[in-house]
Amino acid sequence: MLNSEFDRLFPSDIEIIAEPGRFLVATAASVVVEIIGTAYRDGKKCYYVNDGVYHTFSGIIFDHCGISFKEGNEEMCAVYGPTCDALDTITMANLLPVDLSIGDLLYSENIGAYSHASSTFFNGFPPAKVLHINK
Repeated sequence: MLNSEFDRLFPSDIEIIAEPGRFLVATAASVVVEIIGTAYRDGKKCYYVNDGVYHTFSGIIFDHCGISFKEGNEEMCAVYGPTCDALDTITMANLLPVDLSIGDLLYSENIGAYSHASSTFFNGFPPAKVLHINK
């Protein structure tokens, strides 16, 4: 469908080049994080995890990728990265179980695009370890 529209809209001597990054690699990775802290702030349950927007969740600022948690009684919660920086906010308002504990593992699927590639060592925290699993 796109090629027929390109042919219709552009002269034949124009070469169309596209960067389909997310389409090709979004499903290539999932991230697993560990809860390293919990708190209540202004009546809202907050979870702190060992990865954040300066690392694998860098795309969250523009893409708002989802986070999956174990099942349980849910209420509106927030999730923050480990750096103590205000920008290191993964979500401020997701329905999440309120009984998660330090050491519980969480994951986010389809995070292969614009994630680990832009990780930094912000505040001394190294990027996440990458494990390649071939199926």
